[in-house]
Amino acid sequence: MLETCPRCSHRLGPPLKSGRQVCANCGWSSAALTSRRTQSDREAGGIGSILQVCGRILKRIFQYFSSLIQLWMGKLQKSSQNPNVKPSGVMKGLADKLSHLEQAIPTEANDNQRPWMTLEEAFVHLGGDVRIPTSVVHSLDGRSRVPLARFREYYSEQEFRAYGLEMNLTRRRANKPWLRELQKD
Repeated sequence: MLETCPRCSHRLGPPLKSGRQVCANCGWSSAALTSRRTQSDREAGGIGSILQVCGRILKRIFQYFSSLIQLWMGKLQKSSQNPNVKPSGVMKGLADKLSHLEQAIPTEANDNQRPWMTLEEAFVHLGGDVRIPTSVVHSLDGRSRVPLARFREYYSEQEFRAYGLEMNLTRRRANKPWLRELQKD
């Protein structure tokens, strides 16, 4: 068992399970090569591999053009079918759901009336002043008065609803403005 590599003098690690030693630095191995390839073998292998690569390229080109032809033929068949075909029940149901969802999306005018605010902007909107530490805001019912430091500690929707604010936790986690006035019904 050798301690150092005969090629680069790098320290060899423990032998592999097969008993062979391999140098991690230069790749030397204690196992003898089973067969040596001659120059003509290498050239023949090189030409053969080039032919294999060319064959694969031609095969891919043929596959590409055949898929284009199939796609073109499919479009021709679809355009020649009867255009008066009614959508199936599943498609009609999906169309109804999509229509319902589109109607449920708030309009831009409604969103512009209730813009999202940061916590500090909401504090100012409620009548507080962020520059004055003793400034407080009052809840809608008038029972609670809190300064900005305590207002920052609020986390639940109920706490902000007491001040007439709507909270969006997803926007808060994304570091976006996350408070706005409650919608007046």
